[in-house]
Amino acid sequence: MNQGLRLKAFTLLQREVQEYRNSFLLTPLVVGGLLIFFMLASILLVNRISVFGASVMEVLVDEHSSGGLNITITLDDNEVAQNFIITDEEVDEGADAEAWNFSREWTFSPQRKEKLVEEIHEHVESLNLVLNVLHCLFLSLLLLVSINYLLGTLHQDRRDRSVLFWKSMPVSEWQEVGTKMVTVNLVIPGIYIAVSIVTQLAYVVLAMLLVWRMDMSPGEVVLGNLDFVSLFLGQLGGWLVWVLWTAPFYAWLLLSSAAARRSPLMLALAIPIALIIVTKVFLGIEFLSTGIGNHIPHIVEGDSGSMGFYMYGPSWLTLDYLGMLIGLVAAAAMLVAAVWFRKHRFEM
Repeated sequence: MNQGLRLKAFTLLQREVQEYRNSFLLTPLVVGGLLIFFMLASILLVNRISVFGASVMEVLVDEHSSGGLNITITLDDNEVAQNFIITDEEVDEGADAEAWNFSREWTFSPQRKEKLVEEIHEHVESLNLVLNVLHCLFLSLLLLVSINYLLGTLHQDRRDRSVLFWKSMPVSEWQEVGTKMVTVNLVIPGIYIAVSIVTQLAYVVLAMLLVWRMDMSPGEVVLGNLDFVSLFLGQLGGWLVWVLWTAPFYAWLLLSSAAARRSPLMLALAIPIALIIVTKVFLGIEFLSTGIGNHIPHIVEGDSGSMGFYMYGPSWLTLDYLGMLIGLVAAAAMLVAAVWFRKHRFEM
């Protein structure tokens, strides 16, 4: 019996992936492949730093560090040695000829590579931020794909009358709706996050190649500025918070897809906007608008209790667990409503 249920669940999930394989599989693979290709082309072919590569080097190398030449002039044994720093601007403008007219011993000591490496190491773990920005690109694509999938999945079945075929199969409405939620919360994010991690690792390798071409140590410059444990644990932790916080948002989209006669998007937008206007404008209550906004993925700045695109992973101590629990209860209620519409609404 359990084996039959597992086989049925696997078949349903396989059907979802095959039906939406372009959005689920091809989109992240193409995006990741293009990002890697452009970075590789910028290093090997053009020998220039791409837009993302430029941000990497801005982090690695402090552009505002002092430049120019360090000139040490030794007058004689009885006089004190003096150090002068000639900046790039002064070199370009040209120094006074008389100032250079001396017959004393003087030496040039340009900034050494070791000092540059020491300055680079001041930015420890700074590359985690760059890779997290890359990860947020995949999260944005994930959000768009998930919204499009949820709004169309149950509505399209009724539109092309394939719902009648599923009614003839030994599959309950609960299993269908549950499969949709599992797909959007586990299957799709699993694919996108896996591609994101592979892309990030590829960028690390390419960044090491870029540093090597600059006659520097890739291990010290690149790997020394990375903390893979906190990077990937933060991203996986953000995925967990994503699943828990977006449950009511995703359940509402699925309910709109099951209930809408014409446009699920219009239904999904019209009712929340109307409720927000009534409660906020006429009643002066902002609780509903704040609650809805917190459960929609957005950029989180600093320590915030709401869900969002976390750059450093979620701040577990500041999360609004009560709001999360209320959202899960609301999501369960909306899933029950989606199952009811799936059972009773066939017409378009």
